Amino acid sequence: MKQKIDRISAIREIIQSRDISSQQELLEILLEEGYKLTQATLSRDLKQMQIVKMSLRDGGYLYVMPDVAASMKSNLTNHFVSPHNIKGVVSVECSTVLVVVRTKPGYASSIASDVDQSLLPEVMGTVAGDDTILVIPRGGYTTNQVAEALCNILPRK
Repeated sequence: MKQKIDRISAIREIIQSRDISSQQELLEILLEEGYKLTQATLSRDLKQMQIVKMSLRDGGYLYVMPDVAASMKSNLTNHFVSPHNIKGVVSVECSTVLVVVRTKPGYASSIASDVDQSLLPEVMGTVAGDDTILVIPRGGYTTNQVAEALCNILPRK
């Protein structure tokens, strides 16, 4: 039987790497991965981790980590791209003038290099840290256009 710390880590990884729309879906994935837990235990874990079930524009739902949920609700953020099928990317968010790409630790510099080498007409350049990339749009393009272009060129899982 896997311990709670391992289970919490697995939940975090699943939420960050897949589009999960229900507790039942998450429970089934955890059970397939060998974790023994009930719906009630999973519900308590989600509450403890402060994972949020966000309503999507299409009427569906998506479980997200609390930092992503806060960014989605922020007045500075006008667009959020679900990046769960992009390798190494946790979130892509747009303010009115910049795009922020959050990655898994250690991925940012290589992803930023890929973006720079792609010579996207929408992107003037990038600045990368360990797990965050600041993308500077070229004049004449909206941040939403930049985010869409990024998601089209980044490698899929």
